[in-house]
Amino acid sequence: MAKGDGSITPARNKKGEVIKGRWRVALCFGRDPITGKQNRVVRIVNGTKADARKVRDQIRSEHEQGLKFSQDLMTFSEMCKLWTSSRHGNGIASETTIALDAQRLTHIEAYIGHIPLRNLDVATVEKAFADIRADRGISGSTLNKLFGIVKRVFAKAVDYDLILRNPCDKLKAPKKNDPDRKSLKADEAARLLRVLDAYEGASVSELEGKEERQAERGNSNNRCRVQGLSNMSGIMAVRIGLATGMRRGEVLGLMWKDVDFGEVCEIHVRRSYTPALKLKEPKTKAGFRTIALDMTTAEHLMCWKQLQAECLATLGEAFVQTGDTPVCCTDVGGLFDPTNFYRWWDLFRKDNGFATLKFHELRHTQATQLLANGVDVKTVQTRLGHANASITLNWYAHSVPENDRKAAQIIGDLFGMTEEEASEEIHSEGVS
Repeated sequence: MAKGDGSITPARNKKGEVIKGRWRVALCFGRDPITGKQNRVVRIVNGTKADARKVRDQIRSEHEQGLKFSQDLMTFSEMCKLWTSSRHGNGIASETTIALDAQRLTHIEAYIGHIPLRNLDVATVEKAFADIRADRGISGSTLNKLFGIVKRVFAKAVDYDLILRNPCDKLKAPKKNDPDRKSLKADEAARLLRVLDAYEGASVSELEGKEERQAERGNSNNRCRVQGLSNMSGIMAVRIGLATGMRRGEVLGLMWKDVDFGEVCEIHVRRSYTPALKLKEPKTKAGFRTIALDMTTAEHLMCWKQLQAECLATLGEAFVQTGDTPVCCTDVGGLFDPTNFYRWWDLFRKDNGFATLKFHELRHTQATQLLANGVDVKTVQTRLGHANASITLNWYAHSVPENDRKAAQIIGDLFGMTEEEASEEIHSEGVS
C-alpha cells in the first residue's frame, strides 16, 4: 500500500469469514521519524462501502490538518494522566493543586475514561456532566471547576495533535452556585474572644505547671518535646485569624521575623504553609502585604513569644527561638502541619460552642465587620490580600444588609426634604 493510499476490504472474523456490512479501512502515512514504526491507521466501519470511503477520506483530511495517529487509541483517562504529568515541575500549579485536580477528574473518568479521545464529541461530554450531576449530586460550583479542568485536558490533547477540536469549546460551563460565605456577628466574635481568653489562661497555667514538675524531676534541659506548645499555637492561630483575616496557610507559615512589635504592631505576610507541607509565596503581589494588629492581640502575641522561647530553650541549643521560628509551632518548635491543626481546631470549636464554624469564616468575619462599620473598601482589600477592590465588593458587600438600610434611609431623608429645608442645607454647605 503506497503512502497515503487507503485500502477498503471486507472485515473478517477470527475464522477468516467475511462479515456482511462491515468494512476494514486501512491507511499508511509512512514511518514515524522518532519511533521508526509505521504510522498506520485502521478503522472498522459498519455500513456500506460508500460509508467506508467517507471514513477513509476523513482520516486523510485529519492527517493533512496535522492530526497524529501514533496514539490513535489513547483513552480519556490516559490523556488525564498525561496532562497531570505535564504539570509537574513547570511551576504554574502547586503540587497540592495538581493532586486535587487529578482527584476531581476521577468524577468524569468514571463515565468517559475508557473512551478513546477521537470518539469523544460534544454530545458525549455534555451527557457525562449531566449524569454526574444526576448521579452524584455535585454542586454547580464543583461542576464548574471540573468543567474547567476537563477543558484544559482536551486543550492539551489538541496541542499534542491527538484531536483536532476541543469538545468543551461548544459547551457552556455549569453555572456556579451563589456563594454562601458565612461569618460571625459582632456579638458572636466577641464571645469567641472571651472563650479564647479563658482557654488561653487555662492552657498557660497547665503548661507552666507541667514545666515546674519537669524542673522538679530534673528534666529541664535537653528534652525531646514540650507538650502543650501546639495547643497554645492553635489558640494564637485563631487569635491571628480573627484579628487579621489571614488564611489558615498564611497564619501557619508566619514566623517571628514577620511580626514587628513597633509602635504599631504589624504582621508581614510573605508565605503560606500548604497541606503538602511546603512553604510557598503568595500567588499575586497583593498577597504580599502588611497588616496592623490591635493592641490586645499584640500583647497576647508578645506574651506568647516569651513563653515559647522559654519552653524551646529546654529542648537544647538547636531549638532556641530565632526569627525563623514559626509563631504557631509544634511541641518541638517546627511548622504546624495544617492537617494536625485542623484536628485541633475541630476539637476546639466543638468543645466551645462553635461546632460548625470554619476557620476561613474568621476571614469572612473580618471583611463583613469592617465594611459594616464604615472601613473603606480599599483598606479591607489590602488587609485580605485581594488583587483588586472589585473582588472584595463582589464577595462581601452583599453581606452587610444594614448598609443597604442606611442607604435607603439617606435617600428617603434627601428626597423627603421640603423646599425650605433643602435651601437651608445648601446654604449651610456654602457657608462651611
